[in-house]
Amino acid sequence: MQQRTVTMPVKRTEVYSRPTWKHVATPCQPPTFSGQKCTRVQVVHEQAYRDVIDHKTAQQMTYDCCTGWSRENPRSDSCMKPICSARCQNGGNCTAPSTCSCPPGFTGRFCEQDVDECQTEKPCDQQCINTHGSYFCRCRQGFVLQSDQQSCKKVSTNADDAFEARDLENDIDDTDAEVATRLQKIEKSLANERVHTNELQKSLQATYSVVDTLKSRLSTLEKQAQDVSRLQTNLYKTESRTNKLEGMLNLLLKCRNGPNANCP
Repeated sequence: MQQRTVTMPVKRTEVYSRPTWKHVATPCQPPTFSGQKCTRVQVVHEQAYRDVIDHKTAQQMTYDCCTGWSRENPRSDSCMKPICSARCQNGGNCTAPSTCSCPPGFTGRFCEQDVDECQTEKPCDQQCINTHGSYFCRCRQGFVLQSDQQSCKKVSTNADDAFEARDLENDIDDTDAEVATRLQKIEKSLANERVHTNELQKSLQATYSVVDTLKSRLSTLEKQAQDVSRLQTNLYKTESRTNKLEGMLNLLLKCRNGPNANCP
């Protein structure tokens, strides 16, 4: 803990005299006639207000940060910024005292070491090429790299002969453990394909159900359209009959008022 002198800004409002140019009318000198006024410009001081920033000093108690931590800025009270004795490399971030959080592909206290994924993960079916911070896979001649960028498939005109490159005829030199690992990967891929196929079948069944529902609704709409058409026809017929009756009624009223040539 230590005591330090800090300077703090303090705002206040002060009154001051502000000079302003104004037009004023005063008696002309010398006057041409009695009561003559002349206009001139002169400086007039008016009362005005403005904000002023003063700086006052004060004594403040500050606390020292624990080892490995510092303040984000000199005015901050908390010690939340970790200190790394060396700069984090390869895009790493200092997240704790002398500890870096590394991005994928790097390791080490300060992210200075490249991870050899080909040795630690063995992600490729055939050839794995380690790079700085990453890796990529290649296939032997006669095989093609699949969309997952890891699996290799044999190039064959017969679909039954094309299978994953982890086949035993090309892996005679591998150990039993490596062959078992590769077989497990193939079995896992096949299981994922079966799961994916089941999901597609469920989606297809759901689609069929939606189509059947839409067909039923369409049939209902067609029936409703036929009913509307019949109603429109009946309405037209009723309107025609109403017009005829209205004409006959008008003729009857005329005949009551007096005989004419149109009266029956």
